[in-house]
Amino acid sequence: MIYYLNGKFVEKSKAFIRVNDLGLLRGYGIFDYLKTYNRKPFHLDDHLWRFFVSAASLNLKPPFSPKKLKEIIFELIKKNKNFPPKADPPQAEKELSFRLVLTGGETDNGRTSKKPTFFIIVEPPHYYPKEVFEKGIKLITLNYRREFPGIKTINYLWAISQWGNALKEKAGEILYVHQGKVLEATTSNFFMVKNGVLFTPQNDILPGITKKVVIGLAKKNKIKVQEKNLSLKEVLRADECFITATDKEIMPVVKIDNRLIGKGKVGSQTKRLMELFKNLLKNH
Repeated sequence: MIYYLNGKFVEKSKAFIRVNDLGLLRGYGIFDYLKTYNRKPFHLDDHLWRFFVSAASLNLKPPFSPKKLKEIIFELIKKNKNFPPKADPPQAEKELSFRLVLTGGETDNGRTSKKPTFFIIVEPPHYYPKEVFEKGIKLITLNYRREFPGIKTINYLWAISQWGNALKEKAGEILYVHQGKVLEATTSNFFMVKNGVLFTPQNDILPGITKKVVIGLAKKNKIKVQEKNLSLKEVLRADECFITATDKEIMPVVKIDNRLIGKGKVGSQTKRLMELFKNLLKNH
């Protein structure tokens, strides 16, 4: 298993960062996550655009251009051509995921550094059980808005600290609600369907790549889409809900807190979009 760390391709067992890194000491860093289908990165340009925007927003300077970063990712695909040899489910045997991380770098004073730290972790993608997509999941709500909602920072303090509650409630995700407004989940974007129209929050959220793809598919197939602020009251009266993310694709939501969504089953519009997404991937 080959990673990339500060200009070098290294084995996983030899990939280390120093304890005085600003990412570790101050949580100063950004990341992005993408994966392959048929061994080709999905929407790579979109992910790289978001990565560089996130970096610029925090005054972090990647030590390479987008073109060079793309070359590094394709080289990692080559170097990991025999990985993983066995996987479950079977499709994971030929696919890879990439976590790109850029931090402030090593520091002597806890505030500044001479150069950033950059690494790429390569792993098989995570696959959720089939029944999750057939039966849907539960979300629990949390009154929270991320500090920098428009960018992917490495700060997942609230998400991780509250994850025990999600497990206790047998929830698949935590849905952030702020001042009565539904925003996003910890690692996902949120959608609801009402009277055949697809709604999704517009402000104070991360611009998800899968979200962008789903909106495009919906419009192409004459499904009305509205990006607008959504109140929790509206969402709890939705006919259908689902979340989207690179690792989840389109994941149905049938319950929020103790309220069933619609009839508590995966809705027809959600199923249609899941099928459209699946067909898109076949041609990737």
